[in-house]
Amino acid sequence: MDNEKQQPKVQAKQAKEVRLPSSALGLALSDDDNLCHVTGMDGGVYEVEIDSGKTKRIGGHQSYAASIERLPESQTLISAGYDGRILWHDLANREIVREIKAHDFWSWQMKVSADGTTLASVTGRYACGGYKYEPAPEVEPSVRVYDTATGEPLAKFSHVPPVQSLAFSPDKRYLAAGNLMGGFRIWDLAKRGQVGNW
Repeated sequence: MDNEKQQPKVQAKQAKEVRLPSSALGLALSDDDNLCHVTGMDGGVYEVEIDSGKTKRIGGHQSYAASIERLPESQTLISAGYDGRILWHDLANREIVREIKAHDFWSWQMKVSADGTTLASVTGRYACGGYKYEPAPEVEPSVRVYDTATGEPLAKFSHVPPVQSLAFSPDKRYLAAGNLMGGFRIWDLAKRGQVGNW
């Protein structure tokens, strides 16, 4: 009971509502919290001025734009979509400066490490592998890792598809990914090997 009394109460109140042409799937805040970038179900990558509510499309994907990350202390934004592409956006010049085809299927989610040097993306479609409806094996590596400065591939790992979520450890040594069935795998990126599976 004493611990419950000591816990501060947090109240959230809606301060502003901004409408976009389609539902939002990803969001990245700027350092000053007055600007954000949003990905949408229409494939769009939007810049939003929070105070004014003004929105501007600055790029896009050929299908749902699922994830967006801003590199720390940088004018570079990276988005990933259901077209399997990862795009690097130069915010200063309002142009796409790099594009890679990461997956043959959707990028369900993309994350950037805390130091901004590494990104990972996960994919995989559910296909029935047998009469018990167990998933069929992956047809491409479900997890791919890239260098954010060059777009060069660093690693690829197998999982049971569809893999829909991932996270880096704060020191970016480890990468974890989870699939739709609740299976998690962890890889040591320095050794390029799996160290956990449950």
